[in-house]
Amino acid sequence: MSETIRNIMRLFPLGIVVVTTKWSDNLVGMTVNTFNSLSLNPPLVMFTADKTKGNDVPFIESNGFIVNFVDDEKIFNTFAFKPIKERFKEAKFFEGLDGIPVLADSYAYMEVKKYKTIDIGDHTIVVGEVINGKIVRDNFSPLVYYNRNYWKLCR
Repeated sequence: MSETIRNIMRLFPLGIVVVTTKWSDNLVGMTVNTFNSLSLNPPLVMFTADKTKGNDVPFIESNGFIVNFVDDEKIFNTFAFKPIKERFKEAKFFEGLDGIPVLADSYAYMEVKKYKTIDIGDHTIVVGEVINGKIVRDNFSPLVYYNRNYWKLCR
């Protein structure tokens, strides 16, 4: 991707979540800015994972994932930059669907069954069917990612 395209894309605000799964008895989670609703009937959501870093493999090989809606910059940074084996040492969580970790500090979360994966370019599109969802707390201020920084939305 050319530098011009990268610079243009940085100017587009994106919602961010942490997706988690359980893969080969390992807890896996990462911050993503590509999460989106895909369909209401059936209830499908999607995100993309970078194939060049192997981020897609745990989500391709597992049966489901949790979408954690978080409003804490520290949690996003933990799941974006810390080594994979250290991420869950720094985050409080409990087990959700199929033992997949739900971040305790999420203001909402969705339990999702893997529906389909699509190999495209240098990413894999991971599509899942929402099985369950819960709003944990009403008092939150979502973050968006814009121009390489987090920005808090005021409600």
